[in-house]
Amino acid sequence: MAHSDVRVSQKLSEAHTLPAWLYTDPEVLEIEKRELFSKTWQYAGHISQVQRPGDYFTIEVANKPILITRANDGEIRAFYNVCTHRASKLVEGEGNKSLFSCPYHAWTFRLDGSLHKASNMKGVENFDEKDFCLKSVRLEVQESFIFVNLDPNARPMSEVFGGLFEGLKKFKLEQFKKARVVETICHSNWKIGIDNYLECDHCPIIHKAFVQKLEMEDYEISIFDHYCYQGAPLKHLKGDSFDLGQGGRYYWLFPNMWFSSDPGPANLSIHQSIPLDHKTTKYVYTTFLRDEVIGKEAEELFAYDDVLRKEDRDICELVQKGIETGAYTQGRFSLTERCVHHFHLLLQDALQDVLPLPQAAASPK
Repeated sequence: MAHSDVRVSQKLSEAHTLPAWLYTDPEVLEIEKRELFSKTWQYAGHISQVQRPGDYFTIEVANKPILITRANDGEIRAFYNVCTHRASKLVEGEGNKSLFSCPYHAWTFRLDGSLHKASNMKGVENFDEKDFCLKSVRLEVQESFIFVNLDPNARPMSEVFGGLFEGLKKFKLEQFKKARVVETICHSNWKIGIDNYLECDHCPIIHKAFVQKLEMEDYEISIFDHYCYQGAPLKHLKGDSFDLGQGGRYYWLFPNMWFSSDPGPANLSIHQSIPLDHKTTKYVYTTFLRDEVIGKEAEELFAYDDVLRKEDRDICELVQKGIETGAYTQGRFSLTERCVHHFHLLLQDALQDVLPLPQAAASPK
């Protein structure tokens, strides 16, 4: 019987992977932007970027410009980076301002998003300044990291990700400082990179330096509603109580973000997987260190991470080439690919109303 284009079964041992066309059809990405990236929590930055009133920085989420700033009341807020007069982009980059001034017609906005001055509007009837404030975006700060969600009705992160951030408190992440940001391009669909991150069957084959450092017999996998954890201590350590840097800790947050800590000085990297098109992904790796001084140990960590990430990009690009041949339709999961299976189920559920997949036919008894 043909097994192509069937739903991912809840039962891992009988499940097929997502079909290939979800990785190759450019229209799928447009749907994902609308139904997925516009409705999920996305990493935006770190509180160190907005320490003083007037500090701001800009990002994009699902191709929409976002402005994040700290106001005079000390509150960090997010807005669409769009003037409410004629829709010009308001500001670029990062910096510090007492007011945001539109480069088009010089409308100005306060740090809390309220309209300060609307040039050339004298004499306009029924004009209420309150109707022309900047449009707010949902924002949360978790363990010193800033996240945004374009969906005003989104569930709080504490509900979506359960006890994840409570569990991270023991590492005192507020003490960490941003050490470096690396951006790279991978010529593969964004989901291929997530699939790769969520299993370590390939580690002994692709990441030989990785398996030499970690106690792979103690490799742990835990799956929660909207995130997964994988990890193992250094070879001379035992158990799961090791600190950041004393092994590998890997947290994936649905759909396209993950936190990684590799062997070395106490470290945490936030990885963003940002699709540029259906077969090109920009990865942004932001690494934080507990020690502000970047010494030899930190340089060795950066070199180690660069090798791991290149190994992953190379294999993901090979997968993209293979999936585009048309020779591959749907695969099967090994029983150790539980996290990939979890991702596929979440994605299938999120896109069900617009990209439904048929049920697999029952196997003959």
